[in-house]
Amino acid sequence: MPKLNSEIQGIFSKQDVFPVATVALDGTPNVVPMSFVKVLDEESLLIVDNFMNKTRKNLEANPVMAVSIWDLQSGKSYQIKGTTNFVDSGKIFDDAKAWVAEKMPVLQPKAAVILKVEKIYNCSPGPNIGQEV
Repeated sequence: MPKLNSEIQGIFSKQDVFPVATVALDGTPNVVPMSFVKVLDEESLLIVDNFMNKTRKNLEANPVMAVSIWDLQSGKSYQIKGTTNFVDSGKIFDDAKAWVAEKMPVLQPKAAVILKVEKIYNCSPGPNIGQEV
């Protein structure tokens, strides 16, 4: 299993909006900008479901997600892919609700989505673009 190393975690901490991609069973892609995305641990991301509609339907049918990150200053960019599951109770969900309440108190999170990292790809320009990290 690849790890979200310190460089990748640093990029997550600087980014405000994350393109999050899912796909329906019929192959229709869905990409949405999301703000509440962060590293949960070296092997997992936390994505908060505040407004998911197509994304949630896609994940319920096909739990695979991709998240893209980039750092404009360094030129580093990565794509993280993995399998997700929804959590709507317990510590992770409570922590997600507290995070959202701190940043945007008017929102009411429906669930925490945990993405277990399975693949990380280098998307930085250069000879290693597209290679698995």
